[in-house]
Amino acid sequence: MSSRRSVRQLLVAVILGVLVGGGLMAVTPAGAEVAQAAATSWKKIWKKELKPLADKRYYTKKKSDATYATKTESAAAQAAANAATDGKLGGYYKKSETDAKYVAKPVVQRGMFGTIYQADAANAWGSALIQFPTPLAAAPTVRYIQSGDPLPSGCSGSAAAPGAAPGYLCIFERYTLNRSFVSVYGSTGFLPSDGLGAFIGYRSIAAGSVSVAGTWALGVSDPLGTSSREAVGRNAPASGPGAGH
Repeated sequence: MSSRRSVRQLLVAVILGVLVGGGLMAVTPAGAEVAQAAATSWKKIWKKELKPLADKRYYTKKKSDATYATKTESAAAQAAANAATDGKLGGYYKKSETDAKYVAKPVVQRGMFGTIYQADAANAWGSALIQFPTPLAAAPTVRYIQSGDPLPSGCSGSAAAPGAAPGYLCIFERYTLNRSFVSVYGSTGFLPSDGLGAFIGYRSIAAGSVSVAGTWALGVSDPLGTSSREAVGRNAPASGPGAGH
């Protein structure tokens, strides 16, 4: 019995050895061939396809240094160009030099004014306000021009297109109803005007509605804190009904 068992075990061992050996012979050569083919394929792809493209598309450090300037070289070239430009422009004025050498061009500020109020009787007071868009360093000379009056010195144009010489405030009256006395004064109530604007005072002829409207022009040569080279204009607000009674 023992001899038969030994023979069976021997046969099983031989069969297993044959099967395993055959399997290894079948699998190992194929795996090795695939690995070798993959390695060969990637080497070919890199050498024949990728590497030539990389060489053509990108600069090497050596080529870049030979083609482009460094930061130091660029800064030196820019400094030389600036010096050359400054040398060519030496015959021209800078803005600061021009401002110091020449008088600023006068400008004319324009606007409109008006008031309407109800007078209880004759000689009832009302007023209109003119506010300058740009404060002035000194009060202007005031000229009040009633409809039909000749143009005084310092004023030009008309009520539709008012004009004024530098230093003059020209007030053109266009429409009036039931008004008599006219007086122009500044914010302190004493001067005809000041650097901020002017009030225009009226008296009524009789009881009833009083209305006055017109335009104004201010010749500016010395604005306070603002460049007079910039033409500006603003409609001054009118006083409310009965203001200044």
